[in-house]
Amino acid sequence: MGVMRRNLLLVLALFSVLCISARADVTPQQLTDPEYMINGGYSEAAAEEVLIQKNRTAGKPCEPLYEQSNNKFVRFLKNCYSYIDPSQDSEQRYHHDIKQYPSWSDL
Repeated sequence: MGVMRRNLLLVLALFSVLCISARADVTPQQLTDPEYMINGGYSEAAAEEVLIQKNRTAGKPCEPLYEQSNNKFVRFLKNCYSYIDPSQDSEQRYHHDIKQYPSWSDL
């Protein structure tokens, strides 16, 4: 009985050592890093908002994370796509005035 109990305790000790989870510590600075947030599934807009808020609280200048395209053709295509698909947000407006009919002012 003594040998069997000792073997059982050794197997249980080995099993408990193998079951200990490995933890990686992540700091708040790393959690709010834009690259970490985007890789974690957040959108670029959410990562940019967090970066702007961090810079405001630290007293640093607020710069956009991603440059907006100034190409008129690309902007026209985006507006056409947002007109076709109302779930897309346009750069000029923050909400959609949903109407039952299309109009030229939507472009």
